[in-house]
Amino acid sequence: MRETSAAARTAAIAVAVGLHYGYFGAAMAGAQLFLTPALGLSVGEQGSLFAVPVIGMLVGVLLANRLVTTAGRRATLLAAALVAAVLGALSPLVAHLLWLDATRLLIGLAMGVTTVVVPVYIAEAAPTAVRGRIAVLYQVATVGGIVAAFLVAYALAGAGLWRVMIGLSAPLSAVAAALLLRAPETDRGRAARAEARRAGTGRAGGAVAELLGPRYRTLTRFVLVLGALIQLTGVSAVSNFSPRIFEGMGYRGTFALLVLPAVVQTAGVLAALASSATVERLGRRATLLTGTAVMAVGHALLVLAFLTDRGSGVLGLAGLLVFTVGFNAGLGSLLWIYASEGYTDRLRSAGATALLLPNLAANFLLAQFFLGALTAFGGAATFALLLGVTVAAWLFLHRQAPETRGRTLDEIHAYWQGGRRWPADAAVPVARAGQGSAR
Repeated sequence: MRETSAAARTAAIAVAVGLHYGYFGAAMAGAQLFLTPALGLSVGEQGSLFAVPVIGMLVGVLLANRLVTTAGRRATLLAAALVAAVLGALSPLVAHLLWLDATRLLIGLAMGVTTVVVPVYIAEAAPTAVRGRIAVLYQVATVGGIVAAFLVAYALAGAGLWRVMIGLSAPLSAVAAALLLRAPETDRGRAARAEARRAGTGRAGGAVAELLGPRYRTLTRFVLVLGALIQLTGVSAVSNFSPRIFEGMGYRGTFALLVLPAVVQTAGVLAALASSATVERLGRRATLLTGTAVMAVGHALLVLAFLTDRGSGVLGLAGLLVFTVGFNAGLGSLLWIYASEGYTDRLRSAGATALLLPNLAANFLLAQFFLGALTAFGGAATFALLLGVTVAAWLFLHRQAPETRGRTLDEIHAYWQGGRRWPADAAVPVARAGQGSAR
């Protein structure tokens, strides 16, 4: 009964935070269609609406480890949710690019903190049997927030109510804050705070030194490369600029530009739900590799769509659907698993930071320059480049990603600290299932 209650509470928090994260990120994709003519925005200024929050997230990621060490997992998440709720309500009040960018910068800071801490909280608060499933549920909720943002934008498009589109992120964050008010700190979180104070690794330098030291160097290298590759496949660009991509394929009208992206993201929700139901049976590694291969197929279809005149719209829609399904079934659902499982309690938030820094740096590049590249070089060249990165990501995962299904956190720690070898006395659940254990 106690484990059931902990699982339900953790799942509810993951859903609330994920919905806000997804909605905030996608709301501007719809609102941008009305903001651009209203404020006379250039291509670069349109990119800034997506790039500036990423800068805030980078700052938040850098602050997160110190905040978690000082205040704890739950209190840090609560403070970030409250900040995002207040600023989310204030952001659309002034129709000026500088005001929008400033408030979105600060919301991005809060979201950067949240993005580090949520996977850590899930890993520590969720029972082992459902830990992977709740991590996937977070991604499901995130994509659900993206779908909601596009549908809200379509519903409000007739009146051009971009302020409402943006402002609705505030109540979503408020719900997350309300749930966190009743949530406890995790046992591992309390122990990690005490240990960090004793060891002095609450300081950024101490944590960084450990992450790059001999015990964690292999895992940190894996996490850094994984973090960058995830974004360089183009996932944030596909989400942020879906309406513009559809325009480039010849689609016109608010239904095509706002509802079709919602359809694409709905397919992503279904893929993430399917992943949630099967990841504990199929395993992390197989899920990641399959999803990334599907992403590559989606990019290939998009390249063909931009090279072909006849039927390019249908082919392009298929490409976006396939890519989004692949991402949400694989990398999108499990990107946090390796950092949250691989590091010990005291370094778990610092490990999540290690994944996020290259991830957000790549996100910034795509947010600021993708639309310009699409305009200057065309869709075929742009998506061919993203296809190459996605193939590289698959090769990296095939060589480096271990199977951690059914393993305890202590066993996973021993794997990474022992030269990517499982401890000899550990159970091998994957082998018992007849699938073999990935090295």
